[in-house]
Amino acid sequence: MKFFKKLLSVLVVAGVIIGWGSLAQAQSGHYSAKSLGLGGTGTAYLDTYHANFVNPANLMLNADTKPSTSIGLLGGLSATAGGPLMNISVYNRHFTSGNVVGSEALDEWFGSAMGNSRAMGLEIDVIPLAGAWRGEKVAFSLAFRNRALFSGSINRGFSEILLRGISQERFSEPEPVNFSSKGVAFSELSAGLSLQLLELPSLPGIGKNVKVFAGVAPKYLVPHYTSSIDFNSTLQVTNSEVIHDFSYTFTTVGELTGQFEDYYQARQDPNFEGEIGDFVDPDGTSFTETQGSGFGVDVGGTVEMDLAGPLKSAFSWIGGAKKLRVGLSITDIGSITYDSNAGQFSANETFTWDGIDIEDGLSDNFADSVRKEIYQNYEPSGNKEITEKLPTKLNFGAQLQAGKLGFAFDVQKGLYETGMNSSRLAIGLGAEYKLFNAIPLRAGYRTGGLTSSSITVGTGIELRNFEFTVAGLTVPNSESRGSGIGGAWSGLVIRF
Repeated sequence: MKFFKKLLSVLVVAGVIIGWGSLAQAQSGHYSAKSLGLGGTGTAYLDTYHANFVNPANLMLNADTKPSTSIGLLGGLSATAGGPLMNISVYNRHFTSGNVVGSEALDEWFGSAMGNSRAMGLEIDVIPLAGAWRGEKVAFSLAFRNRALFSGSINRGFSEILLRGISQERFSEPEPVNFSSKGVAFSELSAGLSLQLLELPSLPGIGKNVKVFAGVAPKYLVPHYTSSIDFNSTLQVTNSEVIHDFSYTFTTVGELTGQFEDYYQARQDPNFEGEIGDFVDPDGTSFTETQGSGFGVDVGGTVEMDLAGPLKSAFSWIGGAKKLRVGLSITDIGSITYDSNAGQFSANETFTWDGIDIEDGLSDNFADSVRKEIYQNYEPSGNKEITEKLPTKLNFGAQLQAGKLGFAFDVQKGLYETGMNSSRLAIGLGAEYKLFNAIPLRAGYRTGGLTSSSITVGTGIELRNFEFTVAGLTVPNSESRGSGIGGAWSGLVIRF
């Protein structure tokens, strides 16, 4: 147990703690208060400057119900977190009873194989300022957004050491003991353009006043911070020794790179007696500095029509206009390059203890090796550039607006597993009723993606010229794929 705690204190400072520190300043995707309240949907209806980040074609929507110009002052904030590592059900069942944590808890959390891993993610989105304008055939938008993404994972072997210590019973053969984490923080300036490509008077039996929109939103990315660690190892306990065969790589930018390099240089002196804590001292002010550059783009298309024929008759029991929209988009295409004092450090070593007392003797020997050699025996590489892919996602959605009632459906698939982005298909459903034409009552359901199935709710005030709305997401049962939590606020939105 002491062995693990000291290992964690040394290695995590290089990645886990730094990653969390970067996020302290500040299902992947951009959510407004409306889209989160409706089950994380939005591909077919999310308009104004929010469309830049979900489907730029939607900048042309709602010409008949909303003014042409929208301004957002602190124009939106959202945060989501969750994943299989955050399994609240298992935690409540095994970690709050006061009993010793046994293998049953780890079986439920990770499965029986020592190599099984569980991950979690966290994303924060803030739009300090944004605006959009819509004309008859064209629409423009300019939006500034700050983003922070975190992802991390640990495997069962790592958790065995954390919760139950080391023993020959569980590590008689070499077993994997791994963990990883990554934190990324950046800003983006997005310029959206939407055009009406086509207008048809009707589609027989389906709709009328059919319009087809296409949009693109290129963005310039300003990276502020990144750090990561990828630790892979095997641990074996025999009758006479403990063998920990490990390798790790961690990356940093800014002043931390210089601090790790200074420690590496100091250790080249045979008489060096210092510790890594004497050199590494993260300064939160560096997280706002510009550390490189990057480019990205969001693209999409939307079809909008008034219902006609049998489709309209199917909703005849609902008063008011009936409109159908279908959208398709690809978001976050691109990457970020960190090249301002970027550093990469790696180690590939074996720690062997052949003493008798595993609990105390191993701990003392390990502490000495940490101070002087082995676990901190990393080498800087010549790589002075770090490139991170954006969490690219494919989105398809539909929305039916029937008077005061609205229904939404989305299917989303992440192409890269970054932050809350998951390659596991995610489906969102949502419904909305506009009370007194001013108070939206929203509810949704979301399944798939990184977390267990979740429910969402939202409300607020939404007038023709003003919006102030909120939404929340929670996971009722975290048994299958862990817990999740999220929230969104519209900010102060003015239309004229």
